[in-house]
Order: sequence, then structure tokens, then C-alpha cells
Amino acid sequence: MTTMEIAIEIAEGLGGLMLKIFLIVMPLLIALEWARSRPWFTRAINSTQGLFRPIGFRPSALFPLLTGIIFGIAYGAGVLIPQARSGELDRQQVFLITAFLGICHAIIEDTLLFVAVGANGWMIVITRFVAALVIVFLLSKLSWPAADPVTGDTQP
Repeated sequence: MTTMEIAIEIAEGLGGLMLKIFLIVMPLLIALEWARSRPWFTRAINSTQGLFRPIGFRPSALFPLLTGIIFGIAYGAGVLIPQARSGELDRQQVFLITAFLGICHAIIEDTLLFVAVGANGWMIVITRFVAALVIVFLLSKLSWPAADPVTGDTQP
């Protein structure tokens, strides 16, 4: 096989992979924007309180958490940052959300991408979700120092 044939094969493989990624990611991004404008999306998020409350999440943390789980860290952060700055979420909730999303983000997108190259999708989803639940539950049991109301600093 010549160098040119190798280059063509690599280009075809990369092109095909880029097309698969585009065909998976773009519909998900469009779906998020559409879903955010629908009342059922808020109801669906609120219905998950029974699962996430026992591991330490408050209701105000669910929208950025679920956005990040489904659509990825960038979208989750896009929702999380304004909520944190507004004071809706305290430091513990921000930490727990970011810890959970570090383990279990873009669950649909990532899984579809791995399935496209031959992985077992259910194994990926279940493993990541259970690991995130267990680790965040343990983290939620840590002692969190109260913030000084004037400076926002915490004392150890």
C-alpha cells in the first residue's frame, strides 16, 4: 500500500467519522434548544427529584444537572454558571453537580458515539450513571463550611 493510498484511506475514515459525529450531535443540540422552551421539559426535570434528592441534590440543582447529563458539560455549565452567580445554588450544590457531570456527562451523545464504533451502549450508560450516583452520594456526606455572609470566604 502506497503512502497516497494510506492517506486516502485515513481521510475517508476521518470523513466518515466526522459525518457520524455531526449526524449525532447536531440533532441533539437542536433538540435541547427546542425542549428548553417547552413546559413538559420543566415537569420532566422536576419528576427526577425522587432519584436525586437522596444523594444530595436540591430541586434547584436538577436543571443544570440533567442538562449536563443529557447534552454535555458545556450545556450543563451554560445553565449552571448563571444559576450559581444568582445565588440559586450554593457551593455544595455546584460542587456536587460538577462532580456528577465529570463522571456522567453527555450520556446520550457519548454513548451514541461509542456505539457507532462498536461499544455496548447499555454497559456504558449503566456504569457511568451508577458510578456517578455512588461517588456523589459519598461526596454529599462531607462537611461543608458555611460561607461568611460579607466576604463569601469559608473557614476550614
